[in-house]
Amino acid sequence: MKKISIFFLALILIFSMPGCGAESDPQTSGPAGEAGVFDLEKGTVLLNSGYEMPILGIGCFRLSQEEAENSVYWALRDGYRLIDTARIYGNEAGVGRGIQKAIDEGFVTREEIFVTTKMWTDDYDDGAAAIDASLDRLGLDYIDLMILHHSQPENDVEAYQAMEQAVADGKLKSIGLSNYYEPEDFDRLVNATTIVPALIQNETHPYHQSMGMKEHIAQYGTVMESWFPLGGRGNTQTLFNDETISSIAEAHGRTSAQVILRWHLQAGNIAIPGSSNEAHIQENFEIFDFELSEEEMQRMTDIDKDQRFAGY
Repeated sequence: MKKISIFFLALILIFSMPGCGAESDPQTSGPAGEAGVFDLEKGTVLLNSGYEMPILGIGCFRLSQEEAENSVYWALRDGYRLIDTARIYGNEAGVGRGIQKAIDEGFVTREEIFVTTKMWTDDYDDGAAAIDASLDRLGLDYIDLMILHHSQPENDVEAYQAMEQAVADGKLKSIGLSNYYEPEDFDRLVNATTIVPALIQNETHPYHQSMGMKEHIAQYGTVMESWFPLGGRGNTQTLFNDETISSIAEAHGRTSAQVILRWHLQAGNIAIPGSSNEAHIQENFEIFDFELSEEEMQRMTDIDKDQRFAGY
């Protein structure tokens, strides 16, 4: 069967119904625009599933339940609308509490928030139960994006098919992958399933720019999301002190972190920097009022070392 995205399948179904058009169900058909193209003014990208996703969010890796609750609350208060967590992080309940607190205080509505979580490899044999468990821990009726956390050829196809069923059931809006680093591995799963991944989340930062995978997934309308966008704990100072990055930061009167995050967005990477520091969370979001020049973007491209910091 030819691979199609949720977005285009939805359009076919909508226009095949008498008296119906794209405007009849904007939640299904998605906003106008081209899939995969970043809108830096709105701070969103249209996924191939038809849903708009914020391109800058708060990551919750290594945060405790309490830290996750606080970080999510602060982030939503400061203007973030994308939240990233995972079952294996052990903080989905805290994330859910932070979301509910922000909603209760009127900062946002549920519909304005884009929530991502991930299915851990231990759960692949019973993906349906894993999806329901994440919904329960988050305290949500649906999840905007669920991702398979790692490639695991022995049973990741079955886990992905469980996510496809959850899309049909309305429990998930979009689905994707994480830690698939080889085109052949990505294609293996795509060729065995029906819904094209909306997104792949890999380690991506100035020293590991994921150029090859980004080029490969573009043919599917799949976008790249960066974990460790600032290098990850223990490696941030390596990037912050890089001569190219620090000189560009100085030229703009910005921090190195802000320059790196701005580079991600202009390069077409969704970024989810993690932090439990209230001031850093606010600082990381203040990147929509300046722009890197073409020359500066090229300088950033030139420091790619194809160097990963994580050992997994």
